[in-house]
Amino acid sequence: MICLSIGVSGLNKVNDALSKARLAEIRLDLTNLSREETVAVFRSKKDLIATSRTYQISYEESKKRLLWAILGTRTKKSTGKRYIDLDYDSPEDYRDEIITAAHKRGFSIILSYHNFNATESYERLCEIYESSIERGADIVKIVTNAKSIQECSRILQLYKKYPVNTLVAFSVGDEGKFTRLISHFIGAPFVYCTLDDNSRTAPGQFTIAEADRLISKKFYPHQVSKKGILTKITAPASKSHAQRAILASAWAKGKSVLYGYTPCADSDAALNVIRTLGAKVKIEKCKLPKFRIEIVSPGIEELAKKLAKEEIFSKNIKPVELNVGESGLLCRLMIPTSGHLPGKSKGVDEITIKGEGGLNHRELFVSDEPLRELGMEIKTQEGKLPAVISGGLKGTSLKISGKGGSQLLSGLLMSLPMCEKSSVIELSEPTSIPYIDLTIKTIKDFGINVTTTDYREFRIPGKQRYKAKTFFPIEGDWSGASMILVAGAIKNGVTVTNLPVGSKQADEKILDILRGCGAEINITEYPKYLVMCGDEPCVFKEDDKKEIILGSQIDIPKPKNPLLPFEFDATNAPDLFPTLVVLALNCAGTSKIKGVQRLSNKESNRAESLLCEFTKLGAHIDIEGDWMIVEGGRLHGGYCSSHNDHRIAMSIITASLNIDQKVYVDDLNCISKSFPDFIKNFK
Repeated sequence: MICLSIGVSGLNKVNDALSKARLAEIRLDLTNLSREETVAVFRSKKDLIATSRTYQISYEESKKRLLWAILGTRTKKSTGKRYIDLDYDSPEDYRDEIITAAHKRGFSIILSYHNFNATESYERLCEIYESSIERGADIVKIVTNAKSIQECSRILQLYKKYPVNTLVAFSVGDEGKFTRLISHFIGAPFVYCTLDDNSRTAPGQFTIAEADRLISKKFYPHQVSKKGILTKITAPASKSHAQRAILASAWAKGKSVLYGYTPCADSDAALNVIRTLGAKVKIEKCKLPKFRIEIVSPGIEELAKKLAKEEIFSKNIKPVELNVGESGLLCRLMIPTSGHLPGKSKGVDEITIKGEGGLNHRELFVSDEPLRELGMEIKTQEGKLPAVISGGLKGTSLKISGKGGSQLLSGLLMSLPMCEKSSVIELSEPTSIPYIDLTIKTIKDFGINVTTTDYREFRIPGKQRYKAKTFFPIEGDWSGASMILVAGAIKNGVTVTNLPVGSKQADEKILDILRGCGAEINITEYPKYLVMCGDEPCVFKEDDKKEIILGSQIDIPKPKNPLLPFEFDATNAPDLFPTLVVLALNCAGTSKIKGVQRLSNKESNRAESLLCEFTKLGAHIDIEGDWMIVEGGRLHGGYCSSHNDHRIAMSIITASLNIDQKVYVDDLNCISKSFPDFIKNFK
């Protein structure tokens, strides 16, 4: 139930706030009510909690105000439920006197522990709960300041140990705000809210309107409970591969033809970017694979010259604007490449990169130092889009950190070869190494040469030019397919086609993990490759230069035995993390997944999203350091949020296969970001 915390001063304001709630906490230390006014409030038919924090006023004054509320309360049945809230560490004689008086009037007792500086150990939190029960509490309230997802996880563990409706435990502040909401779904008798942004009595409180919306069934309109998965599914194109290939095609002079394309929001955004720059794009529907794309470009140098011409912008000369949609990869690929695009002959020396939706809330630029070393300037909104980029890119030697991922490095590897001078990049703490390999492989296919030594040093010769590819196959997507493969492994089996075995994609590791869990996996590799160009079939033999690899067929039979738990380091495959959590939940035992630090700056904070949503459904998940620890077991139905994150939405849908009750989600449109047809593959 929503509990409105009322701390406004004066009877009229208190009554006005009270009219908007069924249950309210009256902060007697803040409201400044007289005895008569306090009695009037506590004769209400509403459910009320009398609270007076002794860090705001003295014990003597607090006792007086609480006794006014207790003694003024009617004992008739027409009065609502009554609670008295006392500080955990208040003196014993003070506490006993108030509890004795409260019991005579039918009050339930809440003992509240607050630590606004830190979150104690799990053992200490358990000690506080048990001590509170011994001191006479009916409900124990534990509030701490969590400074990390690990501390948020720690306080939520209490709900797994103690009876529901006896505990209200959450974290204050922005980092722990989500724990207020999740506590409601997993057993807390009420969630504390504020009337509006100006009336908060504690940091991180939801407004009553926000909370009402978030716990309302109407907020979760999509029932996603699935009974099975189709027996045969074609994997979509890899958006990571497609975006790299689309940009490489635009930087090359001539016509490139990409086969195996399947539309999704991120790849479509890449097509829109190159259209904006002046490349011509033609998409043709084929039967197998679904689409092919023809990209005709004069090359990056001519594109830059065209942007500088006045007629492009009619009479108004203004900076070029590129919309990257919600794609963080596309944004980071375009940042350094923008240094090749501004034309200076007509005064155009800026490019603005804009995003949509959740991308505008992500911190994309931790530091602008690498760009300044390359001769560019970038202006952002505290590291967020829109970004205004000026200056030209020049080859140089620079040092960057790979701790936050490989996307900016990929952008540099794609753009620096076109500079006049050669470049050397020294990379510390490399991560997402398979995606670095994917970038190097893709640009090599388009005629660009880059060499690396242990992913610590990259040598990039200058004066290189992309070469058009008249026949270029886009690989099937292991990231999206991993969820389908897990769905088959935990339910009725599945056959997935169009997957490249032995690719540079990080998420192909799902095969090794599934084998380790005991799943049977059969792989069929095709000796010939068939492509439908329009309605005409074209067969390319192995010795044909125009050979296209559509990928192999992966068969996972219906499972015969329970899956075994696993341990996996997903630091270099962070997109695989949601898939692995679903798999772990369906294994017989406790699994461990490393790489939590890589999850905070995705479409959502995925560590938080996965912990929050699957805990709602009854999962036992803990986070210790960089590890997420997931206990396998049966889940129950409930209401979940996708957090506007395609991989979180897909993970909830897949997990629902083995949930008997109904599961509802707030939004599914986000799935179009990478795998628009995902839901169509379920029964």
